[in-house]
Amino acid sequence: MKRYPLQTLLQLRAHRTTAAHQVVLERQRGVAQCRDACTRIEGEITGLETERVAHRARLLDAPPPGVAWPGAMAQREAHIDLLGERIVAARQRLATAEDALRQAEAALDEARTAFFRAKAREDALEKRRELWRDEQRGLQARREEALNDDLLQARHTARH
Repeated sequence: MKRYPLQTLLQLRAHRTTAAHQVVLERQRGVAQCRDACTRIEGEITGLETERVAHRARLLDAPPPGVAWPGAMAQREAHIDLLGERIVAARQRLATAEDALRQAEAALDEARTAFFRAKAREDALEKRRELWRDEQRGLQARREEALNDDLLQARHTARH
């Protein structure tokens, strides 16, 4: 197993954390797009249902002059049926969009988990580096104290 210098490992972990964060941001945009699509389709369904209700309410209105009742009724009923078919198709698209949204949310959760794992690994390595630095500072301080003690001892011995 190859061992890398600590600074190289820190850079690698920082790069991985940044990359994982970019993936999270990308997945968040994907979830937002899926939500927008669902909202748009829901609005479309609501509009179609409102239009269908309005056409049903006018079903028995008098036909325009020159148009026979049976023809007007058949045309109005066909239009109401067409709106019903469009509503069914829109609901199917909504179900598909909701599935895509669930998948996008699951992918976002996975990306967040990967990001937090990468961040934790980077933080652990940073902590290890700080502990090493503290250890090195302590060793240096002890060396300096020992050197000062030796100098004082040598000075004291030289006087006597």
